[in-house]
Amino acid sequence: MTSDEKHFAELLRQLDDGPDRPARVDLATAVREARRRRRNRRTLTASVAGLATLAAVAVPLAVRAGQPAEQGPPMAAGTPTSASTPPPAGPTTCTVELLPIPGGYGKSVVTGGDPTGRYLLGRSYPNDGFSHPVIIWDGDHAQEVRLPGTDQQLVDVSPSGIAVGAAWTGGRPQPYVVRSGRATRLPGVTAGEARAISDDGRIVGARQDGDRQLPVLWSGPDSPAVDLPVPGPTWQGSAVGVDSDGTVVGKVQNGPHGRFQAAVWRSGGKPELLPLPQVTGGTATDFVPRSFKGGWITGTTLGGEGGADRKDPAAHGPGQSHAVRYHLARGEYVPLPAELIVDSGNGQGWVVGSINFTDAAFVTDAGLVRLPDLDGRTGRYGAIAVSLSDDGRVIGGQLDTRPGGRDAVMRAVRWRCH
Repeated sequence: MTSDEKHFAELLRQLDDGPDRPARVDLATAVREARRRRRNRRTLTASVAGLATLAAVAVPLAVRAGQPAEQGPPMAAGTPTSASTPPPAGPTTCTVELLPIPGGYGKSVVTGGDPTGRYLLGRSYPNDGFSHPVIIWDGDHAQEVRLPGTDQQLVDVSPSGIAVGAAWTGGRPQPYVVRSGRATRLPGVTAGEARAISDDGRIVGARQDGDRQLPVLWSGPDSPAVDLPVPGPTWQGSAVGVDSDGTVVGKVQNGPHGRFQAAVWRSGGKPELLPLPQVTGGTATDFVPRSFKGGWITGTTLGGEGGADRKDPAAHGPGQSHAVRYHLARGEYVPLPAELIVDSGNGQGWVVGSINFTDAAFVTDAGLVRLPDLDGRTGRYGAIAVSLSDDGRVIGGQLDTRPGGRDAVMRAVRWRCH
């Protein structure tokens, strides 16, 4: 499978909502694991062979806020954030180091980090089974945390060290919070997952309601989950980010096969649907937000040139995926480099991800930085950046330390930038 095929297959997995069951991770490719931080778990119905014809080379973005007919004008500017003042240009030089792994396990990945850069999250692979010890790095100190069940993962952590995530128990995903090394179930949800935590301890995610996911908010780790309203009775979705002012961002869709759009809840109010951006060849068909920090929404669009249909991609010509960011206060999309596969962003509007899964990448107002491998090179398959501090000085991710198909060994790493 080519890297383009893997990219497109993973994008379709990301667009298909609703966790059904845990999935065995193929560490040799590392592509699925790199997307696991905010991926969805339903099995992809289209075959990889069919996707091969769809994987198109990314084209330069021509992004601006669109205005779908059913939505009316773009939403008004919201609460001012730190992003409303010009940020510094950002670091341009980075060095990389391996992160210590408790137990000496050879395989490990980073799954999240906090805005200060003090904490990183990850998990290790003591065997090829479904159970994975999760790890919290506090600087250079690594603490292994045992969550019940299988497919354990922590995805976000606050500056005070409170981490959130999920694990599978009894055939269902369960939301968890970890405080001082102790994992406890988040209350009020029989099945679901925690996706993000704000600086002041608000937590968002999703709960399962039959075959649907519904977005939820916990006002604190000990508070019961509260449903966030969706646009209508057939809609579903998941919350992916929350700021300390109470603003929540998530993805929603009308029915199990509906197009994905970004939704914004302000202080628990009704959802506001963001306009879809204009991309090369027309209006994007989907926008999937991946992170929300400091007023910046970072995500991926699908559609535009070629008019690909997400529900039946093989029935149409080549489609395009685009990494984009949306400034909530200004109500506008801001372009990102065309070749970027985005993973997450920070409160400055800077983002991390990869270039065709061969270079870990960091984008600031100063431009794109290809993050170095352990030997100082770039261009090695499997290098992906996952988390980014607000000052851009600490980036978490993983590198393939021994390229070569099934012999590949993914290792959790930290880049320090200046």
